[in-house]
Amino acid sequence: MLKNYLKVAFRSFVRKKFYASLNTLGLAIGFAAFVIILMDVHYERNFESFHDQADRIYRATYLYKKNDDFQVHWARIPFDFVNEMPREIPEIKHFIRFQNRERKYVRVGHEKFLPDHAYVTDKEVFKVFNFSLVAGNPENALANPNSVVISSKLAEQYFGSTDVLGKNLYLTGEFSPEEVNYTVTGVMQDLPANTHLPVDMLISFNDPSERSGWAYIYTLLQEGADIADVESKMADFVSKYNSENQANNIFIAFQPLADIHLQSNLAREIIPNGNEQYVTILFYVGLFILLISAINFINLSAAISVGRSKEVGVRTILGARKPQLIGYSLIESTLHSVGAAWVGLLIAYLALPYFKTLTAIEFLYNPWSFVAVVTLIAALTGCLSGLYPAFLLTANKSLDAIKQKTSFKLVKKKTDFNVKRLMITLQFCVSILLVGSTITAYNQFRFLHEKNLGIERQQVLAIPNLPNSVVEKFNTFKNHLEPMSGIEGVSACMEVPSREIRDSGPVLIQGVDNDPETAPVLDIQVIEPGFIEMMGIKLLAGRNLTKDEVANGGAYDEEGYLGTANRTYLINETAMKKLGWQNAGEAVGQYISWSIDNIKLAPGPITGVIQDYHQETLKNKIDPVIMVAEPIWLRTFLVKVNTENMPETIQDIQTAWDELFPAYPLEYHFLDDLYGNLYKNERAQIQLLYVFCSLAIFIAFMGLLSLVAYSLKTRIREIAIRKVLGAGLPDLIHLIGKEYLVVMILGGIIAIPLSYWAVTSWLNNFAYRVDISAGTYVLTLLLTGALLFITISAQTLGSSAINPAETLKEEQ
Repeated sequence: MLKNYLKVAFRSFVRKKFYASLNTLGLAIGFAAFVIILMDVHYERNFESFHDQADRIYRATYLYKKNDDFQVHWARIPFDFVNEMPREIPEIKHFIRFQNRERKYVRVGHEKFLPDHAYVTDKEVFKVFNFSLVAGNPENALANPNSVVISSKLAEQYFGSTDVLGKNLYLTGEFSPEEVNYTVTGVMQDLPANTHLPVDMLISFNDPSERSGWAYIYTLLQEGADIADVESKMADFVSKYNSENQANNIFIAFQPLADIHLQSNLAREIIPNGNEQYVTILFYVGLFILLISAINFINLSAAISVGRSKEVGVRTILGARKPQLIGYSLIESTLHSVGAAWVGLLIAYLALPYFKTLTAIEFLYNPWSFVAVVTLIAALTGCLSGLYPAFLLTANKSLDAIKQKTSFKLVKKKTDFNVKRLMITLQFCVSILLVGSTITAYNQFRFLHEKNLGIERQQVLAIPNLPNSVVEKFNTFKNHLEPMSGIEGVSACMEVPSREIRDSGPVLIQGVDNDPETAPVLDIQVIEPGFIEMMGIKLLAGRNLTKDEVANGGAYDEEGYLGTANRTYLINETAMKKLGWQNAGEAVGQYISWSIDNIKLAPGPITGVIQDYHQETLKNKIDPVIMVAEPIWLRTFLVKVNTENMPETIQDIQTAWDELFPAYPLEYHFLDDLYGNLYKNERAQIQLLYVFCSLAIFIAFMGLLSLVAYSLKTRIREIAIRKVLGAGLPDLIHLIGKEYLVVMILGGIIAIPLSYWAVTSWLNNFAYRVDISAGTYVLTLLLTGALLFITISAQTLGSSAINPAETLKEEQ
């Protein structure tokens, strides 16, 4: 029986090979898109899965709240008292610090390197994380001072081999220029891409006193311990080591390791994380594409089944039972679906290199398990898709089936609604939902790209994260570069534009505030006076800082030089309003001071108020910012370059850098690129949505094309008669098109509110965003209607070109 079913299915495919091939190809493309999306979603949702103890690892984070209107949540913690956690909280088995407060510079021989992710960490790190060593012993790799473990990639880069145990390299920090000799005691296998904690280098603590300051903190709980028990003890723990006022502002929160990538967007994340909302949207887009493909498959299979009603009637008269006919239909549908899935897997495999240019997608499945899962989904899809054709094949009595004309219409005269209409309405609904949402997403990203940020970011080269010994020579660097022909300006600041500031402290207004606990909290941006002019920032009132008002720079003495040097300040519009002034003229001349922890800058006048500019992502509102000139905090050099002869200018900067700072490699970025990178993850996800939404529309209208073509083929006699009676091409287009126009409008009525809800939810992620206009959905309906009109017109034109006399003669 099965052999006979297979034989009949093959013959049916050959008889209708054009429509059957088109039908199978549409489903294959749908499966290919679904497979790629499934891979990307699986990749995004399985970060940290290679750590065996991931379900017991939690990152401790620092939430600071003050005055009920200011808070900042840090991914790292600055307090040394957290080191006491494992001694005071028995639920914590291991406590690991990843310290990178000093960026590490590496020298091997005469070569200089700048590792991206180097951390000073605890020796127990290998007991918590699956950092597998290909050489060395994890038990003692970081047990001794001046020990370093490097990744296989760095071993090849530094030494040309992974056989490097016992070799030496020299490390220099940001705060001291002295080189320290370290011995390679381990080589670590390169980590998978699906981690929020990429590690290139692990460095031992040389003394317990070094376990101090800002660090990323991870804890491994005891087996069976509950993180809720740890969290319940945090308030008392914080209070024990802080004054009452401080403890009221400090909160320690814990994040499950596996949740960090998709659910964490804190200040100073190690790398930009993903977004669970995008992953969810992409997953549903994959389901929608598969749904559209299945609807196409069902509709065309149903249409073809109408043409086989006589065959079914004959089979029934000859003794075929209803279960046999249904079984045949389901087997045929399942075979087509599984075959389409396998073709889809091949298409996905061939297309994967392209999608890897858009996203960091990695194949994490066992390949054969993946094929088995996709095949199972295809078989289920085939069974569900075959139910409706099976119902059509067996619904009529045998004699009626033999007499039935092979006419396929979207709407029957007996009813205004049927299953075919429901499915095509759903198809239009999904198409309009995807198109409308994608147009809004495009408008938002065009807005992000084109919005005036309030600064001139073009042609500005930034050299960030500079060590003290480089910062001290800024004026020498500036004087060296400014005479060069390709240089249009040199300045400096603390936080590179594009990066959030987050160094916040209370601002006291002389004669108004005297209590730091209740004073407004402002971010501080340290600048060199030329920064305002170079970046094109507009002054609303007053004047810029001048070189004469800049402190000479001294030793990092919190209570000495920093607290006594003369100060003048600039503030932005948002800060002006937060401090209580309604216009810029009121603020100029007022005396203010700023502090953070033990650092208290001396009072000084506000010399000017600047127009707000976007220091960071447009997802966040502009923060209130105070600006001051302080040479020892200028961690970023900025160079404005001429676009002519750019390679020569960059080489001149490199030569000057090597001459002035031979111990450090030059690392630079263009501000345009840095601002662009703020939306790198979103851009990649949106580009994926562009591709897959376009593919969904293509699949939908390819299915509609084949459905209309087959419908017209089965109604060829009707069309011939109407032509004989005087119907022209517009009349025929109206006849066929009105059926589809109704369901398109119905689909739009359902899709537009859903799309509006979805994009509103997405746009809420941005503090600055476009408005959702009615024009977007008018355009969506016009595009969909235009494609529908072209599809129906082209097919109707082809069918009407046939001589009606020949058609009627053949139909006798």
